[in-house]
Amino acid sequence: MNRLEIAKQVRKKILNFIKKNPGTHFSDILRRLNLSSGRLTYHIMKLEEAGKIFAQYEKYWKRFYPISMKGEKIPLSLTPTEMKLIKLVRKRPGSTYNDLVKRFGKTRQSIYFHFKKLSKMGMIRTESVKGEHHFYVKGNHFLPPNIHPRCASCNDKYHSVE
Repeated sequence: MNRLEIAKQVRKKILNFIKKNPGTHFSDILRRLNLSSGRLTYHIMKLEEAGKIFAQYEKYWKRFYPISMKGEKIPLSLTPTEMKLIKLVRKRPGSTYNDLVKRFGKTRQSIYFHFKKLSKMGMIRTESVKGEHHFYVKGNHFLPPNIHPRCASCNDKYHSVE
């Protein structure tokens, strides 16, 4: 196989990964496809030039999407930690900070940080009873259809945008 054919295969592999995991970031693609940083940078640049993908910044992350999503409302992203917290609260509605610290193994500050974000997104609601905060997942669905996790390294069935 010549170099041009190999390059086409690598770009096809990257493009398929981005299509299956829209909103994925550079480090995740790098890790999951086991490519060198320079090689991935080159092929992403070529895919952008060819109009196959586009990039969008979300705070500190540059996220990649298939061109078919251009003009659509880009889904909100959740970290794997946020996904796990939502699952935990879904399984145990009314959990308190102390319950979550014990079950999740994160600090109270970490849980507070993630719940603050999830509350702003409208995914978690808090009720205060006798000075304790109790958490509940809003809505009847696990995740709204416009939400997908950020990181494809999590083996969760909710990776794709529905």
